[in-house]
Amino acid sequence: MIARLQRLAPGQQVMAALTVAVAVGAVAVTVPALHDVGLLFASAGLVAAVAVLAASLWQHQHATEWSDPTAEPRTPRGADARIAGLAQRIDAAVGGDDTAGRRVHETLAGLARERLRDRRGLVLGDPGAGAALGADLAAYLTDPATTRLTADRLATFITTLEEL
Repeated sequence: MIARLQRLAPGQQVMAALTVAVAVGAVAVTVPALHDVGLLFASAGLVAAVAVLAASLWQHQHATEWSDPTAEPRTPRGADARIAGLAQRIDAAVGGDDTAGRRVHETLAGLARERLRDRRGLVLGDPGAGAALGADLAAYLTDPATTRLTADRLATFITTLEEL
């Protein structure tokens, strides 16, 4: 009997406990000899119904989700807008935008000049700079880009500059 009651949904368990409490209360009111005992059973049934309800609520509780999925994602504190702008320019350059390609070229050339000067004491046009950068990157930096920049080629250039 208890196993069958446990398989009921929580709402059905509460209804069963309330039904028993009402039935015992009705019997206690109609039969005068059971008045005191019936009232005790009815009170016990009502307490049992409240206990079943509390247990059901406790078992089926879940964490409250306080996030708003419709809100726009916020930029984390400390995020640099220049990085986001550079990422957009790189995506546009890889996609074939000539203006973005020129701006990425200027950024890479400036970075290469700084790296060569700070780490090797060279200037971008020097023969030693071409050897340090590699033929492909040196050619890309000294001449305006004539072909579209690919993501793999850009990754190779950035890795070369990082390793200087």
